[in-house]
Amino acid sequence: MSGPENSISSSSPLELLSQILDCRWANIEEARQRSLPILKRLSETIESVPGPDSDTSVVVDGSVARHECTKGSDLDWMLLVDAQANADHQEILLGIRNALSAKETSGKQTLFSELGLKEPGPEGTFGTLAFSQPLTHYIGGENDSNSNTTRRVLLLLEGLPIGKRREAFDRVRKNILKRYLIEDKGLLHRGIDGESRWVPLFLLNDFARYWRTMAVDFSYKQFNRGGKGYALRSIKLGTSRKLLFASGLLACFWCDPAVSHTENREPKTQSLIDCLEVFLSNTPLERFALFFRSNLQIAPSTFLEDCARELFGSYDDFLCLLNDEQKRDHLEKLDPGSQDTSEIFAEARKIRHRFRLAIQEVFTGSESPIREHSIAKGIF
Repeated sequence: MSGPENSISSSSPLELLSQILDCRWANIEEARQRSLPILKRLSETIESVPGPDSDTSVVVDGSVARHECTKGSDLDWMLLVDAQANADHQEILLGIRNALSAKETSGKQTLFSELGLKEPGPEGTFGTLAFSQPLTHYIGGENDSNSNTTRRVLLLLEGLPIGKRREAFDRVRKNILKRYLIEDKGLLHRGIDGESRWVPLFLLNDFARYWRTMAVDFSYKQFNRGGKGYALRSIKLGTSRKLLFASGLLACFWCDPAVSHTENREPKTQSLIDCLEVFLSNTPLERFALFFRSNLQIAPSTFLEDCARELFGSYDDFLCLLNDEQKRDHLEKLDPGSQDTSEIFAEARKIRHRFRLAIQEVFTGSESPIREHSIAKGIF
């Protein structure tokens, strides 16, 4: 995704779409503006740690990376290593951890508290080393653990390198995409209907597997944590997590020139890798903005305009809710047995419901330009 130095401009996909629709999403813009100085501050901190070189990149995930930072966002990060393991990497990791958790000279705040962020969750997926070899070569099979799948998919769908050294991130992302596409033997070959298959199914299926893993792990975490944080996790699963998966599904469909409106693209694996690298360099919301804008520029569509307004409008309301400290705290502490009497949870469920219907319409609505792909490849 684009670097932390970039701000909303007149040429950003979100801004261009808002101009077409003649509407604005104040909370989406506010979250982005909140994220930019946080990313800048994190980059400065990373730069102060000795050791990172062309073999390593510090990568952030989550709402900070998506430019959706609200009060109380987690800081999910990892030290990505594209080299053989050695003791230096552990020293770099510890240096980053210390820099993030050390108290400021006033002795009152760590960087986490200064920026209003939470430390990585207790599962151990983040705040640690991630090596390129398992990320690239353990796709499927017994060695592809939940943590490995999570790191790989998030690196593609929302990962953002911070600091000056992003070479390792760029190499690893390209190699992972190359692995998905080269191993997809039916990709670009003509089927019995005479049409070439542009959609990378190996990649699509791993995105889908990750989405279903998140849904299953939601129940596991509910059981393992005794219901703590259930309400907030439930709302996030149906909004920000669903957006992440849907944007990955859209990225796979975007490879088809009929969807991305790039009919002159050569039917070669490298052209698809290039297409995916560019498309995935946008945030999930920006990917949908590109999709809507490209279609609306070709032909007016009340259907797509309504879908876009509802998708971005409901997500804007979701970010507004997350940024309300009182409501967020209520959802974090809400007991599952009390959810039916909570007005705040009822409000959050309505937002989640609106977002779900909007996403469904985008992919399977009768006038959707990606309906056939969604049914034939996304469902069956």
